[in-house]
Amino acid sequence: MAKLDKLQPAAVWQIFEKMCDIPHGSGNETGVMKMFKGWADERGLSWSDDKVGNLLIRIPATKGLEKAAPILIQGHVDMVCEKNSATKHDFETDGLKLQVKGDWVTAEGTTLGADNGIGVAMGLALADDKKVAHGPVEVLLTVDEERGLTGAAGVEAGFFDSRRMINLDSEEDEAIFVGCAGGRDTVFTLKNKATRAPKDSGGRKITIGGLRGGHSGLNIHENRGNAIKILTRVLLAVSEEMDLRLVEINGGSMRNAIPRESEAKVVIAKADGRRFKKLVDTFLDRIKTEELAGIDDGFEWKTSTVKAPRCFSLNSSGNTLRLLAAIPNGVTGMSQDIAGLVESSTNLGVVATKGSKVRMVCCSRSSIMPALESLVSQHKAIGLLADAEVDQPEGYPGWKPNMKSELLAVTRKKYKSAFGVDAELLAIHAGLECGLLTEKYPDLDIVSFGPNIRGAHSPDEKVQITSVQKIWKLFAATLGEVAKA
Repeated sequence: MAKLDKLQPAAVWQIFEKMCDIPHGSGNETGVMKMFKGWADERGLSWSDDKVGNLLIRIPATKGLEKAAPILIQGHVDMVCEKNSATKHDFETDGLKLQVKGDWVTAEGTTLGADNGIGVAMGLALADDKKVAHGPVEVLLTVDEERGLTGAAGVEAGFFDSRRMINLDSEEDEAIFVGCAGGRDTVFTLKNKATRAPKDSGGRKITIGGLRGGHSGLNIHENRGNAIKILTRVLLAVSEEMDLRLVEINGGSMRNAIPRESEAKVVIAKADGRRFKKLVDTFLDRIKTEELAGIDDGFEWKTSTVKAPRCFSLNSSGNTLRLLAAIPNGVTGMSQDIAGLVESSTNLGVVATKGSKVRMVCCSRSSIMPALESLVSQHKAIGLLADAEVDQPEGYPGWKPNMKSELLAVTRKKYKSAFGVDAELLAIHAGLECGLLTEKYPDLDIVSFGPNIRGAHSPDEKVQITSVQKIWKLFAATLGEVAKA
């Protein structure tokens, strides 16, 4: 592992590196939370946890600021687990292999977890960096943010005392974030009819990869290729030319990540083998050269021969592909209030086959709740038309901007004095935990900021070293000003 101990601020990078040593994908946070409890005990810091696994660590005020009102620093400890197909890595057991490349820290062939590990490290580093003046601090570390914000949803009233909060889960250092989208998922399950493969038939496999993927909120407007959608399109095109029966179709791993890879096994007549390959290559080459040129130039595919004694019926195969094709994907509306901000979108993030069942997971977002409700209703209608089981778990609310926020005023002031320019005030088309926390704490005053992170939710994820230094300076200045006030 690359050592980060030469990077500044040292306390931040030391904690971040400790996190990276311990697997902490969504649903697998027990080990890293145990480490943080021990870390707090070593420093004599009090902590509490709750029934869903969130952890609150209390850091006493620096000398002279003990009477200041407490402030909450919040981030999530779980990370999206994505890797390149050629990378040998087990997210359940292996630590990340960190690399320093110029001004950036990244991981070898996998996601880095800077979303939101670097924010978590900043909050906890206040206990070790004695040069930062601050009042009483509560650091709230939540679990399972990436799979549906269930950790934040489980925070109960009274768990913390603060009524001001800095969320450190943003990824652009030129902005202060004041709002975010709400979201809700849709899960489709199709029960298909399985049969023996016809006589004189053969199995074929199509594998799609090389796509950039990315965060389904932050990158959805960039028209990056969705591996599931592309695979569906080529299979439907081929099925118009010959009988094609599905054996299985799989792609993506996270509802909120644009899928980079997918694969399908199908059954066709043996006599159609060469024509099948030619149709696939011709169709996908057009997508590569005309649709994804300059966006996803790494797009690649291959076909191969496989054994396939059983398959879905023709009707079930067609129904599955038509449902996958009909599920909306991409931007569905732009904000009328903030130029360039996506208002509503939806991402087909996962398809998985188990036996004769095919499961599809879609993540929808909007900053306008009626628009989100409309998207969710549309998904349900499409699923029911295909005779799928449709499950739509409870979603999460957006975070409404409060331009009269006292904490925002202080943060803007310190940004201007530190860097000589005004920070942009932005809302983000992604799910932050702020909206859920204000449901339990309606008087909570919140701002969100963070360092530059690129490629979140993909193996290209990286965090900028000088940007971490910049945000640490803003963080320290804001804490000092708030405590003195």
